[in-house]
Amino acid sequence: MQISKRLVVKKEIPIDNSKDLINSMDIALAEYYCKNNDYERGLEIYREVIPNIYEPSEKIAVTNQYMNYAIMYAKKMTLDKKYIESIEIYRDIMKFSGFPINIYKNIGLCMKAIGNADLAIKFLKRFEEISPDKEDVYVYLADLTYTDIKDNKKAIEYYEKALEKNKNNFSIYNMLGHLYSTCYQDKFKDKQIEYLTKAFELAPNNRIVVKNLAYVYGKFDEIQKADEFYQKLMYLNPTHSDLHAYGAYLVRHKRFAEGFKFLQHRFQKEDLKNVSFPAIFTNKKKRWNIKVDIKNKHILVHFEQGFGDSIMFVRFLDELKKLCAKVSLVVQKPLISLFEDSKLGVDIYSEDQIPQINYDYYLPMMDLPIVCETKPDTIPKAQGYLKVPKAKVTAYGKRYINNNEKLKIGIAFEGTLASKETDRDIPLEYLYPLMRLPDVEVYSFQVDDLSRQMDRVPEDAQLIRLGRTFKNWEDTACAMKNMDLMVTTDNGVMNLAGALGVKTFGLFNRIVEWRWFKVDGNDIGWYKSIKPFQAPTAGDWDVPVAQVMEEVEKIRCKKIADKIKSK
Repeated sequence: MQISKRLVVKKEIPIDNSKDLINSMDIALAEYYCKNNDYERGLEIYREVIPNIYEPSEKIAVTNQYMNYAIMYAKKMTLDKKYIESIEIYRDIMKFSGFPINIYKNIGLCMKAIGNADLAIKFLKRFEEISPDKEDVYVYLADLTYTDIKDNKKAIEYYEKALEKNKNNFSIYNMLGHLYSTCYQDKFKDKQIEYLTKAFELAPNNRIVVKNLAYVYGKFDEIQKADEFYQKLMYLNPTHSDLHAYGAYLVRHKRFAEGFKFLQHRFQKEDLKNVSFPAIFTNKKKRWNIKVDIKNKHILVHFEQGFGDSIMFVRFLDELKKLCAKVSLVVQKPLISLFEDSKLGVDIYSEDQIPQINYDYYLPMMDLPIVCETKPDTIPKAQGYLKVPKAKVTAYGKRYINNNEKLKIGIAFEGTLASKETDRDIPLEYLYPLMRLPDVEVYSFQVDDLSRQMDRVPEDAQLIRLGRTFKNWEDTACAMKNMDLMVTTDNGVMNLAGALGVKTFGLFNRIVEWRWFKVDGNDIGWYKSIKPFQAPTAGDWDVPVAQVMEEVEKIRCKKIADKIKSK
């Protein structure tokens, strides 16, 4: 059957050039992918379609939809600790206008998590500037400023702002009490106790709060209150660090018997950070537990950390020798020649020589007061116990000390990093008046100038940098024996001066390190030749320096008078 060609009609299919349906389809697909947790594909489609939407209200709605899903994804990445991925998502959101201001806070927290404290602060501060409800960000800013920026005073400011809407947050009260204590030492006593007491009222069984209250009361010598809170601490599963802190408190307040036993927790402290004890202390099998009879035993006494500790506790060796057959001493190499010349009556070794020592038990040096049952009024050899041969002292003096009639004063103004952390150092500028005295020569015993203060001594304040000549502690001792007087802060040099019996003026801050149970009168208990001069408040060095200047002037005048008499 044939069909007439005239009956065949060709129809054109119309083409729709509108993109509305395509956009709608893309939006639907993007939403579908995001709802089914394929955020990457869904968000990619959103970013492609949004520029193609021209109707304003629809564009705002789709953009908000995109940002909601993007924020959900970013938070998921944060929970999975994929902080860089979170930051990238937030960065994409910020390209669109009208994004939620909480993004600044979220980015700040991600930056904190990856260790970029500076950027974290910037984003959190931006959130603080524009957020109507910013109290929670003050906590984040305070935490960052405290832990990463190390600006305690600024952290206090943020925590106090955070309290405005966090009246029942014990953690903030605790941090404020702790920060006022560490930042201001003996100042703002009322605030320290007020904040920590409030924290205790809100969380009476919180171990850290109780420990902080105990420490603060102990610091201010409120013994009854300190004892009360330390006893509470004993029932709250205390850590080794807590027990060590209790030991320090006890020794500081003249309770040696208990104190030194609790100080044995020093080797297991959880917050040792970069502190490392000698490897021998991991050998628990050979450590003497003090209860075992050692009458016929060979005891190895081992140093622990600083030079000052070794110098201070070596005084107990004679007491230990009465209890056992033989004592060997292991100390840091720079101390060996000094200790050998002091004739301590023991074999002396460096740490690398331990394998050749056939000993029965070892004992950490700072446990010696326990063995000797030492009390504050029975400290042995407080008059001095180390010596250097006169010939070496004379030879050193001829080589390095000026041969004149001037009063010679040795100074040491800073110790190791540990002394900085405990505010024991004095800025060198406070000692400039000593260097300007007529008929006086001031010699620096600093081997290192950690803060380069000696480079900034003014021309009219003369300082001789003697520490450059020290190869070991015997050189330091020889130099010291050539001085008329030592003026030093709490450091290894001060311990050496006391151990040698050299006349010394000791400069102490208001809050002192745990071992100094006596910082008044004519001596410091452990050393009779050291007269203490203490700052009345933390960092108020003008007062003890002025007192030292008066004493030095008396010595200087007496020297002049003696010289006149001898003529």
